[in-house]
Amino acid sequence: MKKEIKIFAGLIFILFVTVGFAQNTGKIAGKVTDEKTAEVLIGVNILIEGTGLGAATDMNGEYIIVNVPPKTYNVIAKYIGYANTVTRNVHVGSGSTTKIDFRITQTEITLNHEVVITAKAPLVVKDMTSTEARITADQIKELPLQNINQLITQQAGVSKGSDGGIHIRGGRSSEISYLVNGVSITDDFNRTQALSVETESIQELKVISGTFNAEYGNAMSGVVNIVTKSGGQNLSGNLEIWSGDYVSNHTDIYKHINSVNPFANYNFQGFLNGPLIPDKLNFFLSARRFFDGGYIFGINKYNPQGRASWVDGVLVPNPGDNSFVSMNSSAKWSGQATIDWKITGDLKFKVDAFGSSEANKFYNHMYQWNPNGSSSAKSKGYSLFGTFTHVLFLNTFQELTFAYKNNNYATHLYENLFDPRYVSPDSALIAGYHFLTAGTDLNHFDRSTKSATIKWDLTSQIDNINLAKVGVQAQFDKLFYENITLIPALGSNGQQLIPFVPSVPVTDTPQHDKFERNPYSFSAYAQDKIEFSSVIINFGLRFDLFNPNGKMPVDASDPDINNPFKQENTFRDLNSDGKISLDEQVDGNKLTVAEREKYWYKKTTIKTGLSPRFGISYPITDRGIIRFSFGIFQQIPDYSQLYIGDEFKLTSTQGIQGSFGNNDLKPQRTTIYEIGLQQQFTEEIAVDVTAYYRDIRDWISSSQAIPTVVAGISYSKRINRDFANARGVTLSVKKRFADYFSFGVDYTFQIAEGTNSSPEQEFFSQQNGAEPTRYLTPLDWDQTHTLNGNIYVGSGDWGASIIAAISTGQPYTPEVTAGAYSGRNIIPGLPNNSRRKPLIANVDMQLHKDFSIASGLNVQLFLKVFNLLDAKNPVTVYGDTGKPDYTLQQKTATNADAGWFVYPNYYSMPRSIYFGTKISFTN
Repeated sequence: MKKEIKIFAGLIFILFVTVGFAQNTGKIAGKVTDEKTAEVLIGVNILIEGTGLGAATDMNGEYIIVNVPPKTYNVIAKYIGYANTVTRNVHVGSGSTTKIDFRITQTEITLNHEVVITAKAPLVVKDMTSTEARITADQIKELPLQNINQLITQQAGVSKGSDGGIHIRGGRSSEISYLVNGVSITDDFNRTQALSVETESIQELKVISGTFNAEYGNAMSGVVNIVTKSGGQNLSGNLEIWSGDYVSNHTDIYKHINSVNPFANYNFQGFLNGPLIPDKLNFFLSARRFFDGGYIFGINKYNPQGRASWVDGVLVPNPGDNSFVSMNSSAKWSGQATIDWKITGDLKFKVDAFGSSEANKFYNHMYQWNPNGSSSAKSKGYSLFGTFTHVLFLNTFQELTFAYKNNNYATHLYENLFDPRYVSPDSALIAGYHFLTAGTDLNHFDRSTKSATIKWDLTSQIDNINLAKVGVQAQFDKLFYENITLIPALGSNGQQLIPFVPSVPVTDTPQHDKFERNPYSFSAYAQDKIEFSSVIINFGLRFDLFNPNGKMPVDASDPDINNPFKQENTFRDLNSDGKISLDEQVDGNKLTVAEREKYWYKKTTIKTGLSPRFGISYPITDRGIIRFSFGIFQQIPDYSQLYIGDEFKLTSTQGIQGSFGNNDLKPQRTTIYEIGLQQQFTEEIAVDVTAYYRDIRDWISSSQAIPTVVAGISYSKRINRDFANARGVTLSVKKRFADYFSFGVDYTFQIAEGTNSSPEQEFFSQQNGAEPTRYLTPLDWDQTHTLNGNIYVGSGDWGASIIAAISTGQPYTPEVTAGAYSGRNIIPGLPNNSRRKPLIANVDMQLHKDFSIASGLNVQLFLKVFNLLDAKNPVTVYGDTGKPDYTLQQKTATNADAGWFVYPNYYSMPRSIYFGTKISFTN
């Protein structure tokens, strides 16, 4: 580790002395010349209207303005004796350079003459050295969207798994880093988004699927960086309201779907922004309330607390009211508050606060007739960021950020563990193909991740060529986890109480897992962006350090400190003869857990690593570039893989148990190679072609059986074992808006293969007697062919947009066991993921019409339709038929409950239709 730190420190020193880019801001650069003589002009003032940002041209007539927030601006060139020249509609993207050259004309000093030029956003981004998709606020508002995930999955190389997870270029869904304004909002426990950022709050969303810069860490597949809106100089805002319902004819799949309520699903959202103190203090506020009543309904045939009674010698549960109950509803509150304070001309302070709260029901097939007995999930999170931006001197600034985020997730039916309404689901469980007719879900789950982060970045435009950046970050996490399965309470006689009374098992049993952990990480990076006229180079180096603050059992054959198997770990050796005699094997002589802790564990090691990044873009024409990039990426395993089950609680049950967490896992590694071509063919159309290869090592998997001292009892733990690779080609064609329409089409050909799709898969294979996986098979989310497209048609006060996607089916494992369905059983001898699910297609649409009510006041009416064609897209299939609606078991099943073989969650969402209005104003 010391050697790696010395190497990194040396490279930082080299870059600092020659001292890549504030990736949440962009840069405007160009040259100013005389319109007639073409001579360069020195000392021309270049100003960005309404920002206070600007620069003056140098001896070569060149200027550079750094630290420009992503947005669309007007840029003004002012020079004595020349007409003011304004270039409008200048779009600045995060992490990129926008070239704006001025050719200004001489005029009489007494004349107030202004030249206005309208810029067009470049179709070929010449300083882009790896693949990224950039979507602006103006583009987002024209698309039929409900959340940012819909936007991410529309990008080339991105697929959506059957579980809803997002996969970039064949990686696991946990390999994506989510950032807001450069600060991570990823919950490192399971690598999901810790909070919701609404589309209305987004100024720019960037999806980096190629070789991302050294400042981005702890990600292997891609980075999603969201830059949110800030307060402007004028007071403005909007209020958006819409409602609707699912409208489908597929009543054979979705019960109650033909009962349409135009207010079943609804949304209220809006924002307000403007100055608190003009040119000094601005604010941005947004809020959203969203409710989705769901499209999967159960029938309340039986009440969860119903007590069975004997009728004519038959035990019959008490019935419910036969009402329809939603089993996949969701509700959400979210909000954002941002304050921008310009303390002095060189010092700014920005505060971002985000919060969200969600409640969701997840469909449980067993509770189809007892829907009120199924649990629900609740999550809430908030983040607070504070950033100081200090301009040290011309084109050099530093940023110091303090961030805190808190994410909580819980699932339960009733909040009170001892709620008398709890009933054992076994009380009405009937073997065979039958729904539960009574009982409640007895699981209580609660976890939280609290993270405190401090980061410092220094960015300097050293000269007209080099833009360098260095930075460090430290993050401290506090985890809480508790997973309880309630058990029946026992009476004084040791017998189960009747009727059922819930009881909490003790923490040294597998039914009650509870822990707190405090890992921390540190990182540092240095990067430089070199921009010659003939070539652009990005290179950097990143150093990462991670301390899991964990421990592992010294004796792998007896790992459970609470209930050891070995006699010497159970009883005290009173006579110190090295043996435990029968006289010493008494309850009063048992070792305590505290006594065993003195010798039981060894500390985990600190993990470090270096990650080089390199990218080059070479212009081949004035309208085209070719690029190449390479990078090595490391990622800390999800905390869930390190810590869940890390106490190795074993039972006396024969067979392999687990798979248990491993505090000493190594970082996972990916090497990415990419080559791409951008070419503009007309004033409005450009093409991007990219080929990539990803080599993935040290993926988290499950170990082979580890024997204990008790014959027949073994266990498995998480290890770095799996490997994978993904290779593919993407083709994108885009036409910017002109002649009343724009469009974008992208095609992805990809092969994603690996030894296992999830860390648990190897463990499940062992339980079913399969041999260890030694070869590559298609991963669960592999899609060979994916075609996405969008088109917008409009003019001023009206518009229509369509998003369409079609893809080949993802793989599944064929099953010989009748009635087995994909993912549940792994049968030895059958190739894993050797068959394909049916093709998937979807079309979404949005129409809108704007009305100008008064100066600065507009009203928009709109219609949104998701899954316009009401396609039945299968996401899961029966393994014995490859179909979502039929299994061979139906031929032999007797007395199956009606609807047992119909799984509505085997399909994606049916069609939904929403009508709404948006009221906007600006002062």
